[in-house]
Amino acid sequence: MAKINKRKMKKRIGILTGGGDVQALNAVISEAKSEANNFDIELIGFIKGWEGVLKENYIDLSTISFNSAIGGTILKTSRVNINKINNGIELVITSLKKNAITGLIVIGGEDTLSTSFLIKQFPMVLISKTIDNDVGKIENNNHDFRIENFINYFTLGFPTAAEKIISFVSLKEGLRTTAYSHERIIIVEAMGMHAGWLALSSAIGYPDFIIIPEFPLNYNLLLEKIIKKYKSQKHLIIVVAEGAKWKDGTYIYTDIYTEKGEIEEFGHPRFGGSALILKNRLKKDLTKYFDTRNINSVNPSYLYRSGQPNELDKFWAQNLGETAVKYLVEIKNESCFLAIQKDKSGFKIQSFPLSKFNSFEELHRFVDERFYDPKEFRITEIGKKYLKEIVREIPLDESYGFEPISN
Repeated sequence: MAKINKRKMKKRIGILTGGGDVQALNAVISEAKSEANNFDIELIGFIKGWEGVLKENYIDLSTISFNSAIGGTILKTSRVNINKINNGIELVITSLKKNAITGLIVIGGEDTLSTSFLIKQFPMVLISKTIDNDVGKIENNNHDFRIENFINYFTLGFPTAAEKIISFVSLKEGLRTTAYSHERIIIVEAMGMHAGWLALSSAIGYPDFIIIPEFPLNYNLLLEKIIKKYKSQKHLIIVVAEGAKWKDGTYIYTDIYTEKGEIEEFGHPRFGGSALILKNRLKKDLTKYFDTRNINSVNPSYLYRSGQPNELDKFWAQNLGETAVKYLVEIKNESCFLAIQKDKSGFKIQSFPLSKFNSFEELHRFVDERFYDPKEFRITEIGKKYLKEIVREIPLDESYGFEPISN
């Protein structure tokens, strides 16, 4: 752990990354480091998120060099719920003050950022990162979709992860070729415990059906549609989110084929296996209609969050890192959430005071019926409009005799 030299100590800002890693984290850290140097400020990186704050485990980032284009986080990460630690909130505040931290940049998803709301009195800048894309808000809830109604158009990590799942399911780059060649039904699992944005984004690569957590699965209806479409098309791609549920509200992954998952630090089940469970059930229920030996499941799992960020992710990660340092230098006493906004002129960064929100739950975004049709298991036109601002489309190739999938 670095030691404080009180005689020569510069102003200090802290930075941490918590929760699941995404590809653009080092780009945020690197740009924050450069901007801190411009202001002659010491940027302190806490190792393993809130755990590093509690244990006073940190590094002066000016002493290390790293490649900002490489994914993951140079500061490492953890899932620590300070609410479950005796006097956890007081210990965090004490550690920050003891180590002369005057402001803190917190980069995380639902759990890491919700922890920040417990210490709103400390000057902080919150930056959202999660491939689930579930940190943000849609200001109105009618069917008139306008991009300016989003607070935080996308979270860091989502554009790259969405690009990956689109590629995985597509004809030109992914599993559609082997599904077609072998007349397979392939069920692809997407990350997404409670929000289906990543699974929904696969629609831009044209899977046949999508199942997301927000809408419990009407299995009999899905079965009916699978039978009809397979008989005419002779292969299918189905995307199911890891947190998808049966109609009775139980998680697909906790079916009789698997043991109940563990519960992690923030009370979430450890997901994984919904595609496998759905595959097993379909194999059993479709045998009377056609040969089910070629029903398969694929779970790309951590591949969604690994590797390098795409250009959109990297560019806005760098902008957020720079803006976060400037905010803590210029605005000393008010914590904020930095959002990536979209209007007719393009993307921009906007700060929202944390005082605008009573709790983190007000910044928890889910897929609703504007974006997804639960009766057809497909994205809506509004959903496509939203996503096409972020990712590129990979259409079905006409040479294979496909017609564009429409609603």
